[in-house]
Amino acid sequence: MNHLQVLLPKALLQSYEGFLLSDHEGRVFFANAAVEVISGVKLDQIIGKTPEEMQEDGLILKQSQRILQKNPLTIYQKLNTGRDVFITSKPIKDENGKVLCYASNYRDLKDLNMLFDEHLNYSKISFLELERLRESVTKTGGIMSISSVMQELKRLVEKIAKADATILILGESGTGKEVISKNIHSLSKRSDAPYIQINCGAIPENLIESELFGYEKGAFTGANTSKPGLLEVANHGTVLLDEIGEMPLHLQVKLLRAIQTNEITRVGGTAKKQLDVRYIAATNQDLKKRVQEGKFREDLFYRLNVVQVEVPPLRDRVEDIGYLGKYFLDRFNKKYNKQLVFSKRALSLLEQYEWPGNVRQLENMVEQLVILSEGPSITERNIPHEISRSQWKEEYSTTSIRPLKESIEEFEEVEIRKALQVYHSIRSAAKALGISHSTLLRKIKQYDIT
Repeated sequence: MNHLQVLLPKALLQSYEGFLLSDHEGRVFFANAAVEVISGVKLDQIIGKTPEEMQEDGLILKQSQRILQKNPLTIYQKLNTGRDVFITSKPIKDENGKVLCYASNYRDLKDLNMLFDEHLNYSKISFLELERLRESVTKTGGIMSISSVMQELKRLVEKIAKADATILILGESGTGKEVISKNIHSLSKRSDAPYIQINCGAIPENLIESELFGYEKGAFTGANTSKPGLLEVANHGTVLLDEIGEMPLHLQVKLLRAIQTNEITRVGGTAKKQLDVRYIAATNQDLKKRVQEGKFREDLFYRLNVVQVEVPPLRDRVEDIGYLGKYFLDRFNKKYNKQLVFSKRALSLLEQYEWPGNVRQLENMVEQLVILSEGPSITERNIPHEISRSQWKEEYSTTSIRPLKESIEEFEEVEIRKALQVYHSIRSAAKALGISHSTLLRKIKQYDIT
């Protein structure tokens, strides 16, 4: 027995990838340890059985197969362990072409999907230096809103996405200007092409020109190879020039020329490169004021401001606060394996806060609440002091007097929620509160406590 014959069985047994051997009927007669790890099923429940028999036993909940050019055979299985597996099988033949058995690779479909997503994320740009400069797409993945003002904005986005005009997005920090930009790209004819987000305020001033326009070998110390800039990488796609108001004045001329001519010249180069790029700019600054101050070129402002989109602050779309709060709560519940809900009073406090940091501030605060909250619900006691205090000032100032019944009910709800968090039964909580079991049940229903 040669060295390979000894190593091969050991390699199959110790491989992290699942490996199966089956006969002509599909009956498994060998499976390595990785199959058990991937499926969560003991090997003695797999070896000696066909897929049909495993399905009859309830081990396989669902399966489908597909032949890709007859070889290999691909099989999808959903198991009662909650795992989804992907199997590729092909025949093993002798020198005369007779099928001896079938060899199958056994993979976790979740891992494959994750790898595929990562591949898509990194395949758009092959330059790691440029990848680090790209802002990540906002976590919501779309325009999350139910307010009428944002519904109108959505309709505007759908309309302008089909055109190829330059767009200027205005709005306070954290309102979701990046989301709007990404949405425009996704709905445009360029959706399959690169989407490059450039934070003009985050790139050091001495690097921004080479990062935007690229450079040729020898253009400066350390330029050992030629590299394309972000604008060149975005060819045929969309560029978001975020925080455009922070762009250095001397570079605004070169950017204006690039937008007008769709041509760029790399730093240290002489050849012009033709581009086909759709430009979107975003800022939280008053560009007209910066033009008057001589800090932003007037001709660039008008070139960018072909179509203007203004994203309203969160305080001007109050109905979105509760909607977004619940959306973020659901997402972070899943992330941190919790099942928290907002109390009515907690949601009311959120809706009455000004949110100077807008959606980004709300998202970060909800994540903080989910991490720190220990009870079954997020109550007003969990809300950060800066938020609850602002509401307290309004409600309890000498110029604002609330009906006594309203204040009593608010206090009553707080105490009931505290008791329900401390005691494991409604009867025990009622006893601690000094009320009857039936009274507590009635008040739980009255305050919609879950």
